[in-house]
Amino acid sequence: MPSVHRLMAAHIALTGAACCLYLAWPGLRQPLWAVVVLAGAVAVVLGVRTHRPGHRWPWLTLAAGLTVVAVGGTRAHVQGAYVQVSGPAPSPVDAFGLVAYPLLALGAFGLVRYRRGGRALPGLLDALMVTTGLALVGWIHLVEPLATRGGLTWQQRALALAYPLGDMMLLAILARLLPPRPLSGRDRAAGLLVLGTVALLLFDLAAGILLLDGGMPSGALPGFGWILLCTAWGAAALDPSMTGPATPRPPPRPLPGPRVRLVLLALATLVPPAFLLVERQADRIRGAAVPAALACVLFLLVVLRLAGVAAAHPKGSAHERVPRTPPRAKDPHAAGEAYFRTLLSSTSDVVLVVGDDSTVRYASPSARALFGRPEVAGNALRDLIDPQDRQRVDRTLAALDGGPGRDVHDHWRVAGRGGLVEAEAHCRDLRTDESVGGLVVTLRDVTEQRKVRHELSHRALHDPVTGLPNRTLLLERIGRALLRDRRESSLACVLLIDLDDFRTVNETLGHAAGDRILKAVGARLSETLRRTDTVARLSGDEFAVLMEEARQPLDAELLAEQVIQVLDRPFELPEGPVHVSAGVGVATALDSADAEELLTCAGLAVYAAKSAGNRQWRRFVPRLRVRGAERHDLHARLDRAIAREEFALRYQPVVDIAGGQVIGFEALVRWPQARCGLVSPVRFIPLAEETGHIRPLGAWVLRKAAADMARVQQSADGGAAPYISVNVSGRQWQDIGFLDEVRRAVATPGLAPGSLQLELTESVLVRRDDRLDQVLRSLKELGVRIAVDDFGTGFSSLRYLRDFPVDILKIDKTYIDDIPRDPRQAALVRGIVSLARTLGLQIIAEGIEQRRQRDLLTAMGCRFGQGYLFARPMTVEQSAVALRRHYGDPFHSDVR
Repeated sequence: MPSVHRLMAAHIALTGAACCLYLAWPGLRQPLWAVVVLAGAVAVVLGVRTHRPGHRWPWLTLAAGLTVVAVGGTRAHVQGAYVQVSGPAPSPVDAFGLVAYPLLALGAFGLVRYRRGGRALPGLLDALMVTTGLALVGWIHLVEPLATRGGLTWQQRALALAYPLGDMMLLAILARLLPPRPLSGRDRAAGLLVLGTVALLLFDLAAGILLLDGGMPSGALPGFGWILLCTAWGAAALDPSMTGPATPRPPPRPLPGPRVRLVLLALATLVPPAFLLVERQADRIRGAAVPAALACVLFLLVVLRLAGVAAAHPKGSAHERVPRTPPRAKDPHAAGEAYFRTLLSSTSDVVLVVGDDSTVRYASPSARALFGRPEVAGNALRDLIDPQDRQRVDRTLAALDGGPGRDVHDHWRVAGRGGLVEAEAHCRDLRTDESVGGLVVTLRDVTEQRKVRHELSHRALHDPVTGLPNRTLLLERIGRALLRDRRESSLACVLLIDLDDFRTVNETLGHAAGDRILKAVGARLSETLRRTDTVARLSGDEFAVLMEEARQPLDAELLAEQVIQVLDRPFELPEGPVHVSAGVGVATALDSADAEELLTCAGLAVYAAKSAGNRQWRRFVPRLRVRGAERHDLHARLDRAIAREEFALRYQPVVDIAGGQVIGFEALVRWPQARCGLVSPVRFIPLAEETGHIRPLGAWVLRKAAADMARVQQSADGGAAPYISVNVSGRQWQDIGFLDEVRRAVATPGLAPGSLQLELTESVLVRRDDRLDQVLRSLKELGVRIAVDDFGTGFSSLRYLRDFPVDILKIDKTYIDDIPRDPRQAALVRGIVSLARTLGLQIIAEGIEQRRQRDLLTAMGCRFGQGYLFARPMTVEQSAVALRRHYGDPFHSDVR
């Protein structure tokens, strides 16, 4: 609290400067004295307004007493300086001083009363007894011996004694506030109160003694005592610990037992007779009226004190006996207040007691760690809370005004030392409970719990790779957008984005690079959209965009075109630039008013876009539902076909272009359907890849092709046995049981050794995989040949031709088609053939359909080829016949 420290520094600086002037210029002493005393009263009032203690009237009473003293001093200055009137003591000025002492004593009594929780009366009686005893001693030894000495009246001597006795009474009362360490931060205010009173007492005693000895004390002597008192009391009121003296607190040390208290009371009662006896022996007793009156007063105080001791003795004895027995688990209240303080000091929860003015009157020890400040008591509760939650604090405290015993729960953020702390607040109104008398606020640090809860909630609604919303959160937002469309004239649109050939990126560059691509795609989409739109990741390579508040479907179509262009730019990765295109499907709230169905419509649209090729978008139209139903039906029939092995194999010959003989066959899978005829591989192969059915289907193809080729080889009339080439999907190469399947195929009875050839695409080889390398080398040990299919259409690299045991390169049909018309294409094919010859690899040209293509390839040195020019795919029976035909007389099969 910087403002409090500035006020205290200003107060001390003001009084310090006044003290210097007070000592240096005697003519200014009286007005400076009045200014300092009045400044002390003002400091007390400012401290009350700043710290807002639970009980203000004791402090305000002290301020009133200081004001009376200042008024008396001011009146004396005016009377002496301007009116030129100087009356003998006692004067009206002394009347102000004597009136101030009861006010000061009343304020000190109020502080002790609230500190001791209603046990201040015994302390007041003790203070009065001490004061009365000292008054009796002072009268007998100081006042009475000088009664015959001239120059001073007895009123003046009594007045000289009255000021120190008033100081002693204040000191005796305030001493009840002293803790074990009076100047510690927690109880600095109480220590400053007592320190100022002690200073005043010492200076008043010195002034009184000088006056009784016949000399007039210097005007600086008694006034300086008041200056020190006002300085100390003003600093005490401005210190944050000023709320402590009016806050209930148990005694800092055990109270004396009943026997000790009786001995002290007995000694107090023996003071008057002892002094009278001593004076009688010395024959110095001259007047007994005043000593007798003081003795009566003292006896009366002793009797009242004894009555209080007798009334409190049974309760106090029981309370003192409790700590001697250990607390029992069945009765946790048996250990009393000390037991509960031990519990509060050992718990991490913070317990606060808040007064009616929202000021913290008590704070458990754990409050220091939570709030990050040494002193919590005395601060307003809302000042301890983060500014953004202070209105919540006000509402919570207002809710407790509904009646006693109410409970209110809330969550507040606390500005702790290490940053904001999430706290769970439990507030209960115990103002009607005399033992508490305030609002009990329990705070529990739930920062980590809320972080974990937020993390779990975030994981449940967001994609772990990209951090984007997932399907669940997207559907929730689509539902809200559709509800908003019913109330407003807006249109919600959904775009489903499917990346083209993303599986190839995973297979070639690895899943880590694939994850980086997904993050980059999500970031690029987020930069493209408006703040009101939502981008989500649904599955492996599927993203979705919710476009809210569109005016017409055209807005979504334009966004689809923009998404395609944005994703068409290459992504820069450590592995190099990667190109990833996408297909987009568009659906609007006009297509469906249900979130799930709207997303399904977008899925049908994106499937239509993917069927049209890469970098395409399609808008949903009702007929796509029919296509979707057909695709679903195809999926179901594919499941049954794989289970029943309803597929068939066709074999396309591979010929020696130069010699004209058939040297092998490539196995091609076909799916005949009695209901709709032959299903095109273009339809069911991608579906099998997508659904994972390619693995059991590929295993069946491998077994069936090996068995059929064994039959063909047995029917051949001598010569070299033809080989069988089987395409293997990238998913099959990753299958743990794939190598065993190949071993069983190689062991097929009748199959010639070394006649099995497996084809794989470049995308499988480009990915550096130790397991794939091991599988390939194991296959080579089995005598299996490895061919790279569709060479030149994928991630072509010379590295895998060096690192992997490749035997054959198959040039894709797209390279062969244009070699008669395009010289550059012919040169490219010539280079591939030359490269293969240099590396010692066989070369096979695919898709030869024209004689001109055959002749050019022969001239280039390409020895082997396949295509419709030689033969279409055929059955196993026709394959045996094809072995006896010459390439110059192409075999035309009617089987597709």
